[in-house]
Amino acid sequence: MADTTETQISIDDDNIKDEKTEIENDNAEKVEKDVGIVDVDKIKENDRGEWGNHYEYFLTSLGLAVGLGNVWRFPYVCYQNGGGTFLIPYLLCLLFCGLPLYFMEMILGQYTATSCTKVFARLAPGLKGLGYGMLAVPTMMTFYYTVIMAWSFYYMFMGFRTELPWKSCNSSVLFDIASANCYSKYDNDFCAEDQTFWNKSCRPSTELPDEIIRITPSEEFFKRKMLGQTSIGDADTWSSYGNCQWEVLGCLALCWVIIAISLVQGMQSYGKLTYFITLFPYVVLTTFLIMGSQKEGFKEGITGFYMNADWDRLFSDFDVWVAACTQIFYSLGVGVGSQLLLCSYNKFNNNCHRDAWLIGLGNSVTSIYAGFVVFGTLGTLAFNNNVPIESVITEGAGLTFQAYPEAIASMPAAPVFSFLFFFMLCLLAMSSIVGMWEPTVAAVLDELPQLRKHRSLVYIISCFVAFLGGVSCCFPSGIFMFNLLNDHTANTVLYVALIEIVLVAWFYGVDRFLDNVKEMNIWMPLALRYFWKTCWVFITPVLCLVITLIGFSTRKKDQNEDYVYPPLAQALGWLIELSPIAFILLVSLWVTFSNWMKREDIAFLRAGPLLSPAPEWGPREDRPRVDTGEQNLAYNQEDKTDG
Repeated sequence: MADTTETQISIDDDNIKDEKTEIENDNAEKVEKDVGIVDVDKIKENDRGEWGNHYEYFLTSLGLAVGLGNVWRFPYVCYQNGGGTFLIPYLLCLLFCGLPLYFMEMILGQYTATSCTKVFARLAPGLKGLGYGMLAVPTMMTFYYTVIMAWSFYYMFMGFRTELPWKSCNSSVLFDIASANCYSKYDNDFCAEDQTFWNKSCRPSTELPDEIIRITPSEEFFKRKMLGQTSIGDADTWSSYGNCQWEVLGCLALCWVIIAISLVQGMQSYGKLTYFITLFPYVVLTTFLIMGSQKEGFKEGITGFYMNADWDRLFSDFDVWVAACTQIFYSLGVGVGSQLLLCSYNKFNNNCHRDAWLIGLGNSVTSIYAGFVVFGTLGTLAFNNNVPIESVITEGAGLTFQAYPEAIASMPAAPVFSFLFFFMLCLLAMSSIVGMWEPTVAAVLDELPQLRKHRSLVYIISCFVAFLGGVSCCFPSGIFMFNLLNDHTANTVLYVALIEIVLVAWFYGVDRFLDNVKEMNIWMPLALRYFWKTCWVFITPVLCLVITLIGFSTRKKDQNEDYVYPPLAQALGWLIELSPIAFILLVSLWVTFSNWMKREDIAFLRAGPLLSPAPEWGPREDRPRVDTGEQNLAYNQEDKTDG
């Protein structure tokens, strides 16, 4: 009987010990959750890799900001909007719109270490669609960015000859297709003093028409040879799309093969290439600037147009302000999730505040620097052709492919410089495309982690789909689709950025956001802290809203030169522009409907559950400190209690 009693007591003691151990384990798990101790298994599950070092990130991010937006887009937008007149609103929009949004996205990416689809789903479940809307913009942008890269390859391959085909109207490439108005100083120098070059030969003044429209060989090569155009608005229309330009299509396929190869191992493998890709363009631009500055008319192009502001137009033409703001967003890569993703590969305590200033200012300095080369060259062309700089070349997306080649043709060893320049454009394009395409693939991998085992296949399939998206631009009338994508996606970035900053600064709260910056141990002077706070809360959203309203009120119909697009093409442009906003609205409605079906609170226009952080919101799992999640967890618990 005693043995039985002792055995029973021993069993009870073991049960008590087991219960005590279980309670201690539960308490330990609770403490770990409350103080934010890192879950190692979760880290392994969510391991997305990091940059090899800070220089790789910095140069990749700089390469995204300093890309085609600077060398290709900035010059022609500046040319369209008055040269020096454009620079003033451009710099103001950089300071009060571009940099605040740029820094904000860097914080979001580095703090959470995830892509934009996850960030906004956790930050405000009701606006989960904002991440998907962001991805829609760079997806469409890459369709035509790779076309620019294809054009660059085409020019580079066509330049592999002793004499560049765009140097003379009588070159073997242009002779059969150039118009009678094709004119170059090179051809005219072969004429006698009483003769002028016209209709591919030297003619006396008596045989010339009363009015002559001079077209450079580089413009003829761009439009008639590469694009295959004959007459915009007559032979080349939306209803008469023309035959495929197979050489351009082949170059487009080559572009996507190169991009897929460079990214097949992930973003970190691409970082190794940035040392050359990002720095090489500065060498080429400097070489062009030195050689171009020795030509007549170069100085006048800069002082007379590029650095000369028309103050009346500055305060009467609000389109200049709209163009300046969209160009800043466009070149910095804000509102599309690209910079957010690049920063997500950073270490938790990286000083992204310093990086925001250096990269943001470096972006605009590079744009202005490239402008000196372009407008100096336009000044030289205006001098040679004896025409005003405003009419020396047809404005538009092809400006870079007309001004630079014209300058290259007059250089010694022109084929060498042609190769260097268009190789540089290919690198700039690849830098921009990689930075925009990676967020799309990263979002897919974040949403479907099981696909990470097949990363290479995901890249190959996604690049093939993107290749198909650019095929429509490889026809004589494909420039119309190109312009629709270019013009309307630039407007979309402005809308997305406005929604983003209102969400973070007003609904999440600017003070809480600045506390997140403090959690990452990022120091900033008190004056800059108040500057960011003022911009995020008031200046930036108000400017974005005003510029958006002005853009709507002054909107003109889409056209190319004098050809106004038909109604269906106009509607297609609006569809491109508003489809990312539709993503945001449709996903938001779905989340609201789902909550309503679950009989949960669906407060939307106040800081209720749909516009407040979800329980999953907080700092990344691999942060070095164990107490950084305390504030966010407490905030979430408080929301649950209040709800």
